[in-house]
Amino acid sequence: MADFDPKITKLLEERCVGYASEKTAAKEIAEITGLNLDVARAFSRGWSALRPHEVRGYRKDSSRKKLTKNK
Repeated sequence: MADFDPKITKLLEERCVGYASEKTAAKEIAEITGLNLDVARAFSRGWSALRPHEVRGYRKDSSRKKLTKNK
C-alpha cells in the first residue's frame, strides 16, 4: 500500500479553493511525486472542480455559533 503524504492533500485542497494555480500546483506535485510536469499538470487540472471537503474526505466544523431559541 502506498504511503500517505498530507502535503499532496493540502496542495490539492489549495488548488480546488483557488489559492494555488494549475501551474504552481503542477510544479509542486511533480517535485513531491516525481511525475512528469505534463502529467502533474493534467492531474492538478481535474481537482479545480471539486470542493475542499471532497478532497479531504470530511468537513471541518464551523466556527460559527449556532443560534438557539430561548424557552
